[in-house]
Amino acid sequence: MQLAVYHPWIHTRGGAERVVLEVARNSSHEITIYTNSFDPENTYDEFQEQDIRVVGDIPVFGEVARGAIFALGTFLTKVSDEHDALLVSTGGVGEFVNFRNSDLPLIGFCHTPLRIVNDPDIRARKMEEAGFLKEQFLKLAIGGYRLFERPAWKRFDHVIFNSENSLGRALKNSLIDNSRTSVINPGVDIEGKSSESYDKYFFYPSRFADYKRQELAIEAYEEFRKKNPDTDFRLVVAGGVNREKEGYYREIEEKASEIEGVKVEKNVSPERWEELYRNCYSVLFCAVNEDWGIIPLEAGAYEKPIISVNEGGPQESIKDSETGFLVEAEPEAFAEKMEVLADDSDRVREMGEKNRENAEGYTWESFVEKIDSEVENQV
Repeated sequence: MQLAVYHPWIHTRGGAERVVLEVARNSSHEITIYTNSFDPENTYDEFQEQDIRVVGDIPVFGEVARGAIFALGTFLTKVSDEHDALLVSTGGVGEFVNFRNSDLPLIGFCHTPLRIVNDPDIRARKMEEAGFLKEQFLKLAIGGYRLFERPAWKRFDHVIFNSENSLGRALKNSLIDNSRTSVINPGVDIEGKSSESYDKYFFYPSRFADYKRQELAIEAYEEFRKKNPDTDFRLVVAGGVNREKEGYYREIEEKASEIEGVKVEKNVSPERWEELYRNCYSVLFCAVNEDWGIIPLEAGAYEKPIISVNEGGPQESIKDSETGFLVEAEPEAFAEKMEVLADDSDRVREMGEKNRENAEGYTWESFVEKIDSEVENQV
């Protein structure tokens, strides 16, 4: 089968890009990737080995402006009629490609319905941060988006969701009937990964963005340090920085500079990323109601326990008190579990081993086999 895969932009090393890449690498079908923006320097190197067709070559800038421009670019995108079906990768814009491609079987892979529209927690955060004029503009943009969102979703023959959490958002907002859905959790790389040591630092690996709540990790470490002023434990916060998130990154950098023992690393290399995972003591995860969240499984691949907010996708992948801890999104709650682990290195290793066993149940090969099967069922 010749399968077209569409994703609006491929310009970071994010979870959505990783899903698209793994489908292209592991599918039994012939894959052509369509996108409106491709930045090979800042995404996974392996994309350069794939058949990628860039439509329109839209520049990536801003946040609100980016959404509007890519919504239009997506709406105008037409894939070649040589394909047997179209798999649409969407986090809230991709579904607009359906309007010009309804002649093909349309299967969605939904990372999440657009969160500012369909997730009240994210919407409240965005509105709180916006000034008066931006808030009014956002309200207009959300209203305009909703005019096209449901008609676009109605054109899907079937939608695969990355988690029960994302599926719940779609059902709650009446985007799709449950009979046309399934859930397939993304995988994680296991091969060649292991723990090298358990150095005395907690690690929060994630793109810098307000909803990733890097400030929560820093505040948690600050609380931990207040209770343990002589501790040798440190905190490392690392991840990529998109241009529109530079302001938030600077805020985090400034906050971290005021607290002894906190290090912030920007746009680290894949080699450094792996080094930080291999040698950390434990991994933290603080994102707001994350759609799925690959970090708890990545922690498992490196035999590290995870301390995560008790929200969203991590509730589906973490076995509380076995592979890690699920806690409230409060510095004190994180600090308490950081202290538990800091005082018990044997438990850290035991939980890390269990998290590795858990992660082994989520392979990319198995994930793509299930995607292929679902696509075949719709064609």
